[in-house]
Amino acid sequence: TMKILSAVVLCYAINTASAFGLNSRKSNVDTSSSSSRRQFVGQIVAVGSLIPAQNANGIMTDETSSYATPSLGSSYTQQSPEGSISSANSVTLAAPRAPSDELTYTITKSELQNMKGGFGLELGEVAFRTNFRVVVKSVTANSLAEKIGIQPGWIVVLINGADGERTDASGVATYFSRAVKSVLNQPDGSDEAKMTLTFRDPSVFRSELQNLSADGEVSTKVAPAGDTTQRYADGTLRPGATETEQQDQVITVSQLIPPRMCNRRATTDDLIEISYIGQVLETGAIFDGSAVKIDGQNVPGRGNDVSVYLVLGKQPFGQFPPGWDVGLEGMCVGERRRLIIPPVLAYGSVGVPRRGIPPNATLQYDISLVSLNGLATPQ
Repeated sequence: TMKILSAVVLCYAINTASAFGLNSRKSNVDTSSSSSRRQFVGQIVAVGSLIPAQNANGIMTDETSSYATPSLGSSYTQQSPEGSISSANSVTLAAPRAPSDELTYTITKSELQNMKGGFGLELGEVAFRTNFRVVVKSVTANSLAEKIGIQPGWIVVLINGADGERTDASGVATYFSRAVKSVLNQPDGSDEAKMTLTFRDPSVFRSELQNLSADGEVSTKVAPAGDTTQRYADGTLRPGATETEQQDQVITVSQLIPPRMCNRRATTDDLIEISYIGQVLETGAIFDGSAVKIDGQNVPGRGNDVSVYLVLGKQPFGQFPPGWDVGLEGMCVGERRRLIIPPVLAYGSVGVPRRGIPPNATLQYDISLVSLNGLATPQ
């Protein structure tokens, strides 16, 4: 086997040398001599540095408009209005917005003094590795919490400015106790004689997605800013882990073009057909799309298709960014949306360098829903 492999390598080397004009006449290479072989191999090694490296980062362009049928108002056209994604040199990309599903309540000193039997909240938590979400499990009847309108299922975000998304239920209870004591010790009528509580209502974002209007925009925070280091329960680093942190991870969804009609919206388990274009928010560089070309050539393996199919909410891991399952919920045939997807719902701290997606990149997708369960007509 080794002799055969050596022969193949030598044959390839001879052909490579011939291509570069080295030892073009085989009679000049005495393969029976060890010194001649060494000289020949030395020449091949020297030539290696002359072989041009292939460019791994081709220029991507969006070709969707060339497939569109303007007279039909085709959904295959997913270009942003007035070519805002024409090139990386003229970036007019959107920026993530503040969450639209957060509710803040102000509680005065007099309300705290008059509450009976405590505030009236039972807290629970959902934990994943070292991350927590503290949720309202129940609200006591006739309590202050019920009076101001707090509902079960809400997520605790802030307690008088203290971050409730980076601690557990016990930590939130401690923050709340400290805030109450601080307010009660303040002079009546002062600005400090009140406390604020901020919650996130998950149902608000889902409802907003179902009722997007032209130029409308909704957002929700899927992960808070802070330390993201993988640690054991005692705080020590897991093997191979390094200390890392992140900014607030907010996903934003806006409507670029409304559907002509909509009585049937996309939901989990639906087969959807979409056309899309993807860009790195920070640079404006196009990295993917249903009808992109790389250096003017079609992407291998796509068969010149200008749309892709997927089952909403049931994507194989890693096939598409998880943010699609969030942002395409409630979409209608003919509708075009813009998704601003944070790294935690995109390609994370690793990115996809071979596709031009750097680590911790925020991605912008402009997506049109072409068909729903095989029907391309408005429903």
